[in-house]
Amino acid sequence: MAKEVFQISVIDGTTRTILHIGTMSKRKIKLDRKKGLYLKDAGHKGRGVFCMHDIKKGEVLEVTPTIVLNGAATDKVENTILANYTFQIGGISKAHRKRMHVKDIKKCSGVIMGIISYFNHSEDPNAEVEWEEHQGTLYHLVRALRHIPKNTEICTTYGDGWFEDREL
Repeated sequence: MAKEVFQISVIDGTTRTILHIGTMSKRKIKLDRKKGLYLKDAGHKGRGVFCMHDIKKGEVLEVTPTIVLNGAATDKVENTILANYTFQIGGISKAHRKRMHVKDIKKCSGVIMGIISYFNHSEDPNAEVEWEEHQGTLYHLVRALRHIPKNTEICTTYGDGWFEDREL
């Protein structure tokens, strides 16, 4: 299956990189989370995700559904704390857009359920976020890009220059 990389905009105008691995066939999605993941203070980044065990390259850390918000729902959360955990959605199927009353894909967003929302940014990430659509539900997963030693923060990328844009 072909992979596509998308830059998606977060509600605050920043971008995050998401890897789209395609629309799935008839197979079932197993919701899953690696045992031993935990939240811990990560300094100036707030809370971050760590693991009590070593993580192997390629290992899937979590698979979780995403709630798609249409434009009206996105507008309602824009000035709330939820906006920090809401991402603009890229290409989803026409059927999914119709069911969720999405008229303009650029104005809709998604709330990724699970611990994925707590992965912090790194210019040199050790994990990547992928997404798939299956039978009308959008799923996100995080996969390790390399070996991650236990008690090391697990980070993805929000896009090039994320910290520089915020002068952090």
